[in-house]
Amino acid sequence: MSLRLNDIAPDFRAETTQGTINFHEWIGNGWAVLFSHPKDFTPVCTTELGSMAQLEPEFKKRNARILALSVDPVESHLRWRKDIEETQGSAVNYPIIGDTDLSIAKLYGMLPADETGTAEGRTSATNQTVRCVFIIGPDKKIKLMLTYPMNTGRNFPEILRTLDSMQLTVNHKVATPANWKFGEDVIIMPSVSDAEAKEKYPQGWKSVNRYIRLVSQPGNVQPSVYYKRNGIATFEAPIDSVFGYMKQGGHVHQAFKSHRLVSTKGNVVTIEGEIFNPDGSTFKTTITQKLDYPKGVETIMDGGAFSGARFNHIYTAKGNKTKVDLEGTFPVIPGMSEADELNMIDQFFTMIFNEDAATLKARSLVGA
Repeated sequence: MSLRLNDIAPDFRAETTQGTINFHEWIGNGWAVLFSHPKDFTPVCTTELGSMAQLEPEFKKRNARILALSVDPVESHLRWRKDIEETQGSAVNYPIIGDTDLSIAKLYGMLPADETGTAEGRTSATNQTVRCVFIIGPDKKIKLMLTYPMNTGRNFPEILRTLDSMQLTVNHKVATPANWKFGEDVIIMPSVSDAEAKEKYPQGWKSVNRYIRLVSQPGNVQPSVYYKRNGIATFEAPIDSVFGYMKQGGHVHQAFKSHRLVSTKGNVVTIEGEIFNPDGSTFKTTITQKLDYPKGVETIMDGGAFSGARFNHIYTAKGNKTKVDLEGTFPVIPGMSEADELNMIDQFFTMIFNEDAATLKARSLVGA
């Protein structure tokens, strides 16, 4: 299969080190980086998976998920992860696909479609073209394709830099010059007239010649912090009851001055809230929650100090109880260190979930 930029990334179902995934569903509303390997327990690939493990928090800040592929079985990947952590100093917490029938490698054009057989008996040499990187956008279209030779380790900070560029330019009529880094000047696209550019960039720009116009990077690429806490709460209620509670919206919380249900459409709940800042002031925000039964709830906040926050309540059934994990990205708050902000986020959500837990427990006691 011949793939080109802006083609829809082929969807697939695969077994991974973190269970079965359906690719498009797994991507969700974010970005994805799919990178492939010809064989487990090979030296270059071992360093690459370790490098990606170290950078995973940076990708998460950019709402991008990481997915690796190797043609060996999942059982082999699980053993390989131990080697990676021991030799590279970082645990691989992202999933690795076991492509034993070579179907995904063929689907993405990394091996010929008429290639026969399975992973058994194959070597890194026979799989040497399975050395690709794909970046896929929220629209499920391929934004970048790279293929590396076997003996050249990939530069994953460059992949991160490219992602920064694509996320910047997707909403602005700009391009990024050679060797650009986040925060540096960008190029106004030739399709933007000088008159349009004056409206868009009233501060002006630097004309290098008649077609190269440099301007300061637009400011709406929002730096963020990544927060994750497993077991932030345990609700004494089964998952069905938790989803019923979440769909009602309008819950009372001490951290909220007001919390009003706006609408419920299908599995999407919209809430308007006014939240207290630590200094007693408040900010208004719109909270959109997508209920993904039985996995959890995806939340987006629009407005106020947490505008642009995207996070997930991840639910796990524990008999008649529900364990809650929380993971997501939050906008950087100016003047606050990352450690202080993460501590504030932790305190805020611990309080919220403790209140939810108390409400659900009270309901279960009265049979509500």
